[in-house]
Amino acid sequence: MRLLQLDLLIICLIAVHLCHAQQQPPFPTIAAISPEQIKDIGESVTLECDITNVGKFTVGWQKTNRERSQQVNTISLGPTLAVAEERFRVDVDKENNTMKYKLTISDIINTDAGLYECQIQVNSTSKVTNTVELQVRHPPILQDNLMSTTVTKAEGEDVKLSCVAEGYPRPSITWKREYNAILPIGGHSFSGNELSLSSLAKEDRGPYYCLADNGVGKADSRTINLEVEFAPVISVPRPKVAQAVEYDIELECIVQAFPSPAISWFKNGQQIHNGGSYSISQTGQPDDVTTSVVKISSVESSHYGDYICKASNKVGHAESRLNLYEQRLPNINFSGLKWASSGRVLSSQLGILAVTVLLATLL
Repeated sequence: MRLLQLDLLIICLIAVHLCHAQQQPPFPTIAAISPEQIKDIGESVTLECDITNVGKFTVGWQKTNRERSQQVNTISLGPTLAVAEERFRVDVDKENNTMKYKLTISDIINTDAGLYECQIQVNSTSKVTNTVELQVRHPPILQDNLMSTTVTKAEGEDVKLSCVAEGYPRPSITWKREYNAILPIGGHSFSGNELSLSSLAKEDRGPYYCLADNGVGKADSRTINLEVEFAPVISVPRPKVAQAVEYDIELECIVQAFPSPAISWFKNGQQIHNGGSYSISQTGQPDDVTTSVVKISSVESSHYGDYICKASNKVGHAESRLNLYEQRLPNINFSGLKWASSGRVLSSQLGILAVTVLLATLL
């Protein structure tokens, strides 16, 4: 008797469970979604999400941008668009027990690329989702906000120059130097997002070109100027200079340095300044070269001796010595001069005098 009662209880529990289960709506599922789509700018695309047992559940589309820190944008909720762009359209069709949610995008632009997620919100904490990726073929675009247009390093340091480009297909990055010069690592070009240079020398300074190309449209390029700080290097075209008394003369030193150096001249331990017999000028030239010139007007005996050209910047300093000595003019015996009937001077001594004066003026 007790066994019969137990069996009846079990049957009732099963019946109640089956009755409850019949009252629960079937769970919605995503039966199919479009495969990956690859389109050109200006084309159209339709993304389809097929759902069974949708019932009263809400279906929507969302977009995620991989390149923008997983930024999520809601495109639609059910048949209603959540974006105010005429390029987007949502259609809902029914086929047997399957609802087809179609998202159409017209006149595609490069920012339409991304992951499009079809989702069914089951309750406040869970949802059913599936994703299709839309790739848009477009020319490369170098990301300026991730690049430095000028990079400054000291001589002997290492540096990494980098470029990042968007585009589909994924762009390749090529590095070159001005006038197609040899790169510090060798060769005329280097492929890769990052160009690493070690133990920089002053010869490594200058513009470096970053070129991004993916075979679609025109390649994009940027210039990164590499500045290498180095101590002054001085060269003296004429370390020994001769000039006669009462003639003018110029003393010159050429300084190569970065940053631009401070240049000064000294004689007998005392700095020379503009004024009196001295006139100092400096001229900047390409390749971080500065030419400094001291002009001495109407040379006197006190001007002869050693002059020192000094240059310094934040990296270091240098100096070089020049010597100004007296150029003596030869004594000429004018009593031996004879005049020809044509009125021209025929004496060789007068010719020597003219050449001597000319040379002294040129010096």
